[in-house]
Amino acid sequence: MKALYFDNNLPRIVMVQAASLVYRNAALLPFSPTHYAEVPEPEIPNPRWLKVKNLACGLCGSDIHFMFMEMDPKCFPAATPGIARKYLGHELLGEVMETGNEVAGFQKGDRVCLRIDWPSCFQMEMDPMCPQCAQGEYMLCQNLGARELPLTDVGGGFSPRMVMHRTQPFKVPDNLTNDEALLLEPMACAVHAVLKHSPTAGNRVLVIGCGTIGLLTVAAVKALAKDAEVTALARYPFQADMARSLGADEVITGREDPYRSIAKQTGAKYFEGYFGNQILLGGFDVIYDSIGNDGSLNSSLRWAKSRGTVVIVGVNFKPGKIDYSPMWHQELHVTGINCHILQEGSLPSSFDIAAQLIAEKRLPVSRLITHRFPMDRWRDAVKTFLSKGDRGAIKIVLEHPSV
Repeated sequence: MKALYFDNNLPRIVMVQAASLVYRNAALLPFSPTHYAEVPEPEIPNPRWLKVKNLACGLCGSDIHFMFMEMDPKCFPAATPGIARKYLGHELLGEVMETGNEVAGFQKGDRVCLRIDWPSCFQMEMDPMCPQCAQGEYMLCQNLGARELPLTDVGGGFSPRMVMHRTQPFKVPDNLTNDEALLLEPMACAVHAVLKHSPTAGNRVLVIGCGTIGLLTVAAVKALAKDAEVTALARYPFQADMARSLGADEVITGREDPYRSIAKQTGAKYFEGYFGNQILLGGFDVIYDSIGNDGSLNSSLRWAKSRGTVVIVGVNFKPGKIDYSPMWHQELHVTGINCHILQEGSLPSSFDIAAQLIAEKRLPVSRLITHRFPMDRWRDAVKTFLSKGDRGAIKIVLEHPSV
């Protein structure tokens, strides 16, 4: 079968990073560590695994980070134990083909999403589990690299078929359409972000960025904290329109000066020091930064009111310079999320809550799917992702052949 994967090959990584300085699409060239090529079809390695036929998979920003090796070797994730080959695609929708004898709760034909992507105590079957996995926080596993999986070529969402450990799939409820199911994984991330620090009644909330995760965060806030006032910061007009359709009370667009707009909207006081140093005294109670780069985080820290909260939702593997002085000067609370977890405190899992919210049909999340490509046109999908402003792209989906 043909699959899209990334090889952890240092010479190729260095070549792509060097070539990217002069050619934007260097990761799509033949010497790239990203390949769409023939690989062995995986088979279930023991009775606790199942095999899945994938129908489609969303293209995520983290997939782009891998393809283009947008990672500083000195950042924290770069030092965690890795794997030699990473099969790309985690926002998937598949159908169960076959189950091992010790797999309960799934049968042939069931639709599933992928819940646990990176190896953790669950797939490695560690006993005892690390404290994080024991609480269902599989993305915070402390046993990374402690044990090899029984099969390394497992496949991914951009593979026509793959295998999963029995702890990895999430069974898609019957009342969700296929398109709604494709938004389950990113919606679970948005749910986890909002529940990481839930706004209270009357709180002013800002969501920075209106890509898929940002828009779903807008939807999650409106669903989980109905009395909060939500503002979205959108770069493009089509993103602003979508944010409004998902319930944003206000939208700030790229054409506006965000400092002055926020000051006017929240009643904050605006000041400008030497060298264009803009600050606000006052601002938002809670900020969800769905971009997570240096620029958005610096802005988040300056747009939160004193003792406000900033939740870092977006992923950035190339951190640069961040002015952390607002953290102590304004006594801010800063936290982050890493995808989703099995238990949201006393509530069900991020996926269960996401599925319930989508099933209520009050959030038109399937409208976020703007572009579809057959799997063999994955390069066109990537180019569309990189030019989303010109293409009006939000969620891009790659579809596998029906046979």
